[in-house]
Amino acid sequence: MAIELPNVPLPSNQLVYSNWSDDEIEQEALRLQCAIQQHQRWPIETCRNIAHLTLEINRLKEKNGVFLIAHSYQTPDIIYGVADEVADSYTLSKAARDAPQQTILFSSVRFMAETAKIVSPHKTVLHPSPEAGCSLSDGISAQDVRDLRARHPGVPVACYINTTAAVKAECDVSVTSSNYLRICERLPGNKLIFVPDRFMGAHLQKSLSGKKEVIVFDGECEVHAVFTGSKVREWKNRIGDELTVLAHPECSAEVLEEADFVGSSEKLIQEAIRLGIENKPDVMLITECGTAERVLAETKVELNLYGACVMCRHMKATQLEDILQTLQNPRDNQIIEIDCDIIERARKNLDEMFRLAE
Repeated sequence: MAIELPNVPLPSNQLVYSNWSDDEIEQEALRLQCAIQQHQRWPIETCRNIAHLTLEINRLKEKNGVFLIAHSYQTPDIIYGVADEVADSYTLSKAARDAPQQTILFSSVRFMAETAKIVSPHKTVLHPSPEAGCSLSDGISAQDVRDLRARHPGVPVACYINTTAAVKAECDVSVTSSNYLRICERLPGNKLIFVPDRFMGAHLQKSLSGKKEVIVFDGECEVHAVFTGSKVREWKNRIGDELTVLAHPECSAEVLEEADFVGSSEKLIQEAIRLGIENKPDVMLITECGTAERVLAETKVELNLYGACVMCRHMKATQLEDILQTLQNPRDNQIIEIDCDIIERARKNLDEMFRLAE
């Protein structure tokens, strides 16, 4: 049996670096600062201090044929320094499946790395931060789903993708924040079970009212649960009618009622940039603060982003040092392993998601 080791990066004096020249470090620092587009928060000196890490990670990726995926909530140095693909859950699950590389390194939370292993069981999937969980995926078990099925026999079960492989194996289909309404509308019958997000479930209940009865599990995202309708109204009163509110569907019903637009992380980024282009610069993003980081980096248009930033402690667990250590010498608990039976059943779930989402 493998010994469980604490998830800490190797001390900096145990990480191995190539002999990068001053010129290589400087060019990489300039590349990072230009890509991140936040010169006050990421000054050139900070970029110089991490340049040897991004250079070494990118060298090892190319040498060893590693495809590095990062969720939008990761930090800018990871997103713009070393990631090959950055997106929301749905896009990243397809990217992991379709990548030609035989090794995937997933900079995110645990359930996302598990999803990559489910869709590509023949590939090696690395996850630098085994302790990086998710309040949604940690809040429901496979037994919870079996109990729901026993109480509601024959009713299809849809699970938000923020769930473990074991939970997916007990459900009929997964959904993401970009396709949950479309998929749930297409499920057979006039009743469905939705797990584990009660806020997204409430939005489904409202959207499918008169069409389907939606039975909802009582889970929530600890980040999006912080936002309230009253706080949004306070910002609207403070800024005025020109403020456009963009919200993630993991927020509560009262928050979504105050929103002008509801969508996945990728949709929120696209909408914020579109508003800036149309000279509507006052935007409130109600989601994890990594979304705002990407908006700032990926548009040249002036935007005034309002609202308090709420950070996901799980998504921010991974640092460049963790990624480099994993590439150089992965520990047992950084290599995703899932029982073959669970993979087979969970893969049917995800295949159904891809089928119904198209």
